Amino acid sequence: MMLNVPREIKRVTKQVLIELSSRSERLNLGRGREPGWLDQYLADDAMGSLRAILLERLPKPCYRCLILIKRADREVEHFLLDVLPEDFDRLEDVVGEDLLRFTRWALSQIPLSPLPAE
Repeated sequence: MMLNVPREIKRVTKQVLIELSSRSERLNLGRGREPGWLDQYLADDAMGSLRAILLERLPKPCYRCLILIKRADREVEHFLLDVLPEDFDRLEDVVGEDLLRFTRWALSQIPLSPLPAE
């Protein structure tokens, strides 16, 4: 099986993340947040993103993905989650104007340190 890390950014909802985290748990893959935590702390209407950053091979080939999504308190949560390639492929791509809006939003979430005056 020849796999490369995909470049697409995928759209995810709270429910999709709970399902992916549950599958990851059953398969003993890496997950940064447990399904119960996601259910309790993510906003019900949360729409986030998932981006593959690394290919893992054990215990099963999967993509280690970075998740960005809003919590119920409207703060942004980011964590890693291992996702099977077939699950990744089924997710909707963020493209066009949505990708531009997402990129602006994601960049606005990065805390900036003030530069020295000199």
